[in-house]
Amino acid sequence: MTIAVHQPLRHNPAAGHPLIETADGLTPEWLTAVLRAQGLVGDACVTEVRTEPIGNGLLGLNLRLQLHYDSVEEGAPASLVAKLASLHAESRKSGAALNLYTRETRFYQEIAPRIREGLAPTLYADVAPDCSYFCLLFADLAPARVGDQLAGCDLDDARSAMIAAAALHAPLWNDPVFSDLDWINRDALTGLYIARLPAYVPEAARRFEKWLEPGAIDVAARFGDCIGRYFEKHDRPWTITHQDFRLDNLLFDARGGDMPVAVLDWQTFVPGPGALDVVYFNGAGLPAAARAEHEESLARLYHHELQARGVTDYSWDRCWRDYRLHAAHGLIMAIVGAAITAPTERGDQMLSALINRHVQQMNELETLSLI
Repeated sequence: MTIAVHQPLRHNPAAGHPLIETADGLTPEWLTAVLRAQGLVGDACVTEVRTEPIGNGLLGLNLRLQLHYDSVEEGAPASLVAKLASLHAESRKSGAALNLYTRETRFYQEIAPRIREGLAPTLYADVAPDCSYFCLLFADLAPARVGDQLAGCDLDDARSAMIAAAALHAPLWNDPVFSDLDWINRDALTGLYIARLPAYVPEAARRFEKWLEPGAIDVAARFGDCIGRYFEKHDRPWTITHQDFRLDNLLFDARGGDMPVAVLDWQTFVPGPGALDVVYFNGAGLPAAARAEHEESLARLYHHELQARGVTDYSWDRCWRDYRLHAAHGLIMAIVGAAITAPTERGDQMLSALINRHVQQMNELETLSLI
């Protein structure tokens, strides 16, 4: 398998400024200090900050910040994007207990500098010692098209997502750096899934009863019975996998088209098989008929793009086997997502739709027979 060059990791240079817990901490003084440390402002100072919520995050609060300055300075950003811990106590508790806030912060501090495409420039990243809150500050990628998980996407956006996935995976393909990062703890996350998913299935059945299609829970229950065997089949080569690579976490035509796809929300990333991200995207985002018709060609596009970026000794047959096997990942994410987040109207509609979509995809790809 291709071995990437083991480059040294580096921490975000803005870390060290005081960590803020809520949006009230996004003061003109704090933002001026961070922007100055990044070389984005010189003498100008932020005098006013206006915030508006953006996105549909279940475990985090995303805000766009409109900035005003005391003087005109070329290059000073008119807007930024901040991400903070969820305002919902239950979701915030889950984010901390599952180490998701620390995981995402450390991703931007240590992993993101290794990836050359598809990420928003990071201006600040820090997390509380008890993991209960964090703050990320990014360059604003507007104008961009926001993915909508309920509405789904067209084939062109799916093709763009396949290319974006390859661009994220190739730089860290089979990289030995993963053995150095004790804070990732992949085994803890998979162990949680194995231990708890079977109990989460009946909870999802009760919560989403009016939305679930006939047979969906039966497939979920059968998968819960063999989930341990599924994780035993997570064979290397591994790369950095987003694990929640779906429309709600992607921006298309970012910065007015300068960035075809930007990938957000890295709370659940772990080392793993790259095909997992792409099968998850297609199962979650494409209408069922379009997915069934174009699924193999989209997977082939992903495989081609990996090869174009220097990944060798990963055959198409192996890629397609991995793709079919990891259709189960979407079902895990939907059912676990339901268990660890506070109910909302849109959230419940989205999670139940995802369960239906991923079960249908698993049935068509004969995933359970592979397990």
